Amino acid sequence: MTDGKRTDDTRPAIFRNYDFKFGPEQLTPAVVLNLDEPDDRALVNGKLRWAPGLVPGEPNEGLVAGKYIESPPRLKDFDDSDWEEPKNIRDVVGTGFTFAWYRFTIILPDKVRDLDVRGSQIWFETCSDDYGEIWMDCPPFQEDFLAAQAIKANHFTPVTGYNARDRILVTNDAEVGRKHVIACLAINAPMAQPLGGTFIRYARLEICQGVAKIPV
Repeated sequence: MTDGKRTDDTRPAIFRNYDFKFGPEQLTPAVVLNLDEPDDRALVNGKLRWAPGLVPGEPNEGLVAGKYIESPPRLKDFDDSDWEEPKNIRDVVGTGFTFAWYRFTIILPDKVRDLDVRGSQIWFETCSDDYGEIWMDCPPFQEDFLAAQAIKANHFTPVTGYNARDRILVTNDAEVGRKHVIACLAINAPMAQPLGGTFIRYARLEICQGVAKIPV
C-alpha cells in the first residue's frame, strides 16, 4: 500500500482502495444483451414479435371512446404466433395518435457467455417513443383490478415520462428453463398533438450475479 492506496489490487476499479474483499463468485460481471439483435436473443432462446395498434387487428386500432377496454397482448399467454418479427425496433410505425406492441419471449438457459444464469437477477430496460408501458408475465386480472397492485406484483410499469427509460425486474432469482414474456406498449405523443409515429429505441436484458445485483 502506497500513500493509503493498494498497489496489488486486481479488483474492479470501483472497489479498489477499500478494505473489504469479495470472492471470485461475487465479482462475476453482469451480462447485457441487446434483444433487438437476433444473435443476442438466441442466447436466451428469445423471440420478438410486434403488431400495430392498442388492440391489434381491431378497427381504429382498438380505440373506442366511453368504454372500458382490455388489450390482450399485455397477457403472458397471448398468442402472438401470427405477428411479424420486426426488422428493426427503431423503425417508425403508424402516424399521429397511434400505438404498437412489442413482445419479447425468453426461456432462461444454464449459462449466457459463461455467466451462470441460475439464481441471477434479471432486468429489462427499454425506451419508447414517446410514452411506454411494460407488462411482465402478466396474468389475467379480476374485475377489481388496480394498477397499483400490478405494479406491486411486478407485472406492470406505467408511463414514466416523455421519451423516458423504463425498467422492470424480470426475476430476482432466475430459474433455468423458466419462460418470461415482456410485452411493451409504445404510444406516440404528446397526446394533444402527436407527431410522427412510434417505436422503441432499444431493448436491453441485464443478467446480474454477485455485486452486480441491485437490492430490491
